[in-house]
Amino acid sequence: MLTVLGIGVTQTLEILQQQNPHVPLLPRDIYNARAAINRNPHKVEAGIAEQRPAIYSKPAPSAEERIRSDLRRELARAKEELAKVREESKKELDELREKLREKDKIIEKFEMFIDICNQRVMVQRERLNDTGEGNGGASGPSN
Repeated sequence: MLTVLGIGVTQTLEILQQQNPHVPLLPRDIYNARAAINRNPHKVEAGIAEQRPAIYSKPAPSAEERIRSDLRRELARAKEELAKVREESKKELDELREKLREKDKIIEKFEMFIDICNQRVMVQRERLNDTGEGNGGASGPSN
């Protein structure tokens, strides 16, 4: 029964109490026994040590399990990298948007400057036309 892989402490304790009802054990005893076996596996009796891999450790994964595990790790790395790339691209987009806003402000100021210059040119033309008509009209009839 103990050869089933992945048996937890409570399940191990239940099995031991079923097989040996007169021995009082606590979950802590199971933890301590497992820790002692893991620390010094060579001190465990040969018969028990042969069963140890089935009780306390996982079997070697099959080729399919190794491939799946590798793929899971690779997928996790790819997801992390994707999140990182998305974050970097978001930052870059935000920076570019800010630069675009700044350039729009500069363009707006330049357009305002051009409008002011055009108004000055129009005012200057009107002045020249007013003074030209006044001079031209006065000199024309006196001839």
